[in-house]
Amino acid sequence: MESKSTFFILIVIVAVLALSLAALAGYLLIVQGNSGGRGNDLQDGNREEADVVPKEEDLLKISLYDGAKYFTLKKANQNDSSIIQVNVTLKCHKELKRNRKVAVEALIEAKKEEIQELVVRFFMSRTVDEIKDVEMLDRAKEELADQINSLLNEGLDRPENIVYRVIFSEWLFQ
Repeated sequence: MESKSTFFILIVIVAVLALSLAALAGYLLIVQGNSGGRGNDLQDGNREEADVVPKEEDLLKISLYDGAKYFTLKKANQNDSSIIQVNVTLKCHKELKRNRKVAVEALIEAKKEEIQELVVRFFMSRTVDEIKDVEMLDRAKEELADQINSLLNEGLDRPENIVYRVIFSEWLFQ
């Protein structure tokens, strides 16, 4: 008789656990699924939303040029002659995660000419009509940050974002 009551108690425990599991699964699918996609940033590969915003004291600013710099833009037609004046500053992490002994300032200074070339190439491949688009400023920041980070991480096994943001304190075109 005692074995039947033990068996019955085990069946009740398994049933309660199964119902708890079903309720938890329902909660995850219904409640968490309706958060407007905000809970899936990591799964969607949205790095910007998933990254932690660094503190201002963990960042340093490095100016690429002494003052404003002029660049010739790509010609839309033969009679076109357009230029842009920009002042470019890099906002970088002070320390690397993979190697805290590496001075970020020295690393960027060592590759400064190559970084400047990336900026020149970026503007030489854009027409004044593209530059006029308000969204181009944001795209320029993102593209240049990605290209500069790729340059700084060349040949490394574990790349990381060294440049947090590219800042254009001037953006004048003609």
